[in-house]
Amino acid sequence: MMLKIKELTVSDMNLLQDCAALEAISICEPWSFSSFVSEAKRKEGLILAAIDEKEKLFGFLTATCIPETADLTNIAVMPQHRRKGIAGMLISALKNHVGEGSIFLEVRESNTPAIAFYQKHGFLQVGIRKRFYHLPEEDALLMKWEEFKSC
Repeated sequence: MMLKIKELTVSDMNLLQDCAALEAISICEPWSFSSFVSEAKRKEGLILAAIDEKEKLFGFLTATCIPETADLTNIAVMPQHRRKGIAGMLISALKNHVGEGSIFLEVRESNTPAIAFYQKHGFLQVGIRKRFYHLPEEDALLMKWEEFKSC
């Protein structure tokens, strides 16, 4: 299976619908299809999709990007394709997009598999956001990845 990473735009309506459907089965408070369309329209919005040659969606991530900084807002992989490196491919693509900069994210403090994943990919905990999540209410760990310039 050969996957590629594609940056989605508003012209990718079918893939944006697929992202919304995947989000609905992956996240407690999912974004709507219209939220994905809005994100694709925003100058700072970024949606990266892992797709095959037939443009079938395997996973995606969303981020808000400003020069040299990104806030990773969502990441999801189709349940039957998890633990196959797809999320890692998406994170690597985001790192390449950011270049010599930083990526921030929030993760539920109880989500130990996700925390371990982010740590494996170079993210460090830099803070806590109290009562950040709802359904159920929970604190978030604030994590950061930073590309360091070599001397």
